Amino acid sequence: MVTALRDRAPQLATVGVFLLALGLAAQMLGSNPSWLPQALWGVGGVLVLSYALLRPDEVRTALTGRRARYGGNALLASLAFVGILILLNMLAMRYHKRFDLTASKRFSLSKQTKQILATLKEPVQITAFFSGTDQRRQDVEDLLKEYTYASDKIHYRFVDPDRQPGLARRYGIQSYGVLVFEQGERRQQTFALDEQDITSAILKVSEPEPRKVYFTTGHGERDPKKGDAQHYSRVRQILERDNYQVELLNLQTVTDTLPSDIDAIIIAGPQAPFAPKEVERLKEYVANGGKLMVLADPGVDTGLNPVLESVGLHLDNDVVLDPFQSFFGDAATPLVTQFRFHTITKDLGGLTTFFPLARSISKTAKTPEGVTITEIVQTSKRSWGETNMKQNPARPDGNDPRGPLTLMAVAMGPKGSRVAVFGDSDFVSNNVLSRVGGNLGNPDLFKNTVNWLTESEALIAIGPKPPDIRNIRPLTGGQQKLLLMTTAGFMPLLVLAAGLYVWWQRR
Repeated sequence: MVTALRDRAPQLATVGVFLLALGLAAQMLGSNPSWLPQALWGVGGVLVLSYALLRPDEVRTALTGRRARYGGNALLASLAFVGILILLNMLAMRYHKRFDLTASKRFSLSKQTKQILATLKEPVQITAFFSGTDQRRQDVEDLLKEYTYASDKIHYRFVDPDRQPGLARRYGIQSYGVLVFEQGERRQQTFALDEQDITSAILKVSEPEPRKVYFTTGHGERDPKKGDAQHYSRVRQILERDNYQVELLNLQTVTDTLPSDIDAIIIAGPQAPFAPKEVERLKEYVANGGKLMVLADPGVDTGLNPVLESVGLHLDNDVVLDPFQSFFGDAATPLVTQFRFHTITKDLGGLTTFFPLARSISKTAKTPEGVTITEIVQTSKRSWGETNMKQNPARPDGNDPRGPLTLMAVAMGPKGSRVAVFGDSDFVSNNVLSRVGGNLGNPDLFKNTVNWLTESEALIAIGPKPPDIRNIRPLTGGQQKLLLMTTAGFMPLLVLAAGLYVWWQRR
């Protein structure tokens, strides 16, 4: 009997190991009945132990022989490797970090989005209404995961209106692909599913009131309500995404005081001078801590120099020419790739701006007391401000100011006043913004300046960019032949040659 069991000991041990593994699987899967894993472990353990009792000499030899020492070293190395993996996984769970290795950072949120998320004080709940078969759902969920990774104040859930019609009716949902944002009693909906619109909705629902900027009218200014090439409807859209409300202001019809809800006044490309009473009203507004932006084109007497000189700035009567650093060789369109360091430009590194037909801005002989001026955008040293418009060809002479010339400057005055001056208004017109893209920073420079004026520094950053479209160009006939010869000819021959070499060495 004992001899028969001794002969069957290896088979019994094999069955024992199998039962131990089966018990582990049953435990992990949550078996029913619950006692099954323990029973399998008990029987398996007895069978494995029987091998040691029936063949003790083999076990002793296996544990003390040379093979055992080698096996022990291998086992120790394996245990060390497993331990390192466990430690790395524990660290990864505690200190979670992700890396986006795509060239355009396609799977990363923009700096502006991260800054907005960092300012959230209360949680924002996002409810996404998608059907179970909607192909857009996965992309939206991947994007929302990035938001939850960047901020613990963002929470989201997906609701299928077909399975939960009552909840859909309570939110007033009548179509698929709607995102509802909630914070407290405030609620915001969006049908757009990209980062720009999601961030905009978070901003709107998290702020009690939108900031208001007023564009002046009555002097031929660019109109944020119009979509013509020379106007500013795209600027209005950019501002509205950042929770700004854009209004119009005619200073000629203001009889008493300016509206009390003004966060900033923007004068965009006036074609006629402001009346003396309007100038005095603007001077008073700035002196009392107001926020003003002026975008003035060359060749136009705006009548605004008295307002700007109150903060130490002056609009020069010239046209800036920069043949050495210009947009596609057009000397009248200066190209700027470097900016003076300022809150407005801290995130604009690597971006390029250009200014079609601009005038220069200079500082007054004496800066008013309590005023700080920063010349942010300047041309190259070899530029000049052409003052003789009839001279052809244009060339610098003794009356022309020499570069570097200032195209944009800001000033901070007493009582918290802030003034920003651009020597061009074309650079953010509908015509220009419809053509810029990639690393051209015209819209970012304008938007950051408005955010600085309204003291909304948390919004100052490079906003979300549209995804890159990378097309695969078709191979030429020669490239196709080369690819075929490499994969179907050269690579197999190389493997065959390596095999023949090894055979020759071993024969």
